[in-house]
Amino acid sequence: MIHINEVPLDFEPRKKILSKIPAFPPEPEMSEFESAFLCGLLKICRPKKILEVGVAGGATTAIILQTLEDIGESYEMHSVDLSEKFYRQPKLNTGFMAAFAKEKIFGDLRGMHEFHFGKYLPQVIDEIGGEIDFVILDTVHNLPGEVLDFLAVLPYLKIGSIVVLHDVSLHQTEYPNAESNGMLLGAVTAEKFLNFDEQALFRYPNIGAFQINEQTLENIENIFLTLILRWIYMPPENEIVIYRRHYKRFYSAELCEIFQEAIDMNAYNFWQARRK
Repeated sequence: MIHINEVPLDFEPRKKILSKIPAFPPEPEMSEFESAFLCGLLKICRPKKILEVGVAGGATTAIILQTLEDIGESYEMHSVDLSEKFYRQPKLNTGFMAAFAKEKIFGDLRGMHEFHFGKYLPQVIDEIGGEIDFVILDTVHNLPGEVLDFLAVLPYLKIGSIVVLHDVSLHQTEYPNAESNGMLLGAVTAEKFLNFDEQALFRYPNIGAFQINEQTLENIENIFLTLILRWIYMPPENEIVIYRRHYKRFYSAELCEIFQEAIDMNAYNFWQARRK
């Protein structure tokens, strides 16, 4: 079921924290509307354990922390990014804006926040642990991208957990290959949440969310089958080994075989392309 315009937008946390952090365009990479949707969901759900995958400069991380501080309850938040340096300006550390906010603005947090940089999600998820009830996926946006990470984190999510996907309509812009999050939102079996953006050129938003239920787990083959589509980039072999080993811990041999077939087909296509 899709719920339209049921999330109350909350613009205040972004305004509050960004007014205190030195401006660094293009951070945050979420628009004001997208941040308001995310903050509104956080205020509704009041999560206790939050996982953010994809940090970049860390402005959205700071906005999330501001929202959690405004809620006024204890929490545990983990921010994961493969890159240790900000991809737009490698002289800066990944998450530098959130690090500034933690050191100079927040002081003692009501909850706990930890960065995990330089590793793939399956390499840190056991350390983070289970009972996660809120996830933000915002990484490469190209297949296999976020699909790999959703399958990696799903065994650690509680029933009822919320998964937020940024850039679900980015492929309708000058980035036509950025389809992974729109595809994941469409393929997953779950309660889905969208707010129309009345100020944008098109009302369909660039951010959405879904809520994990029993049917999500029962129909997880639909997500594995999205990996049969042609990938936009080919992960390095060490990354494939890490994710394949991780999936074998939690998913059936049949689903892992589909994953292997997706790897083989896409590796062949990339090899053929290099030969031309």
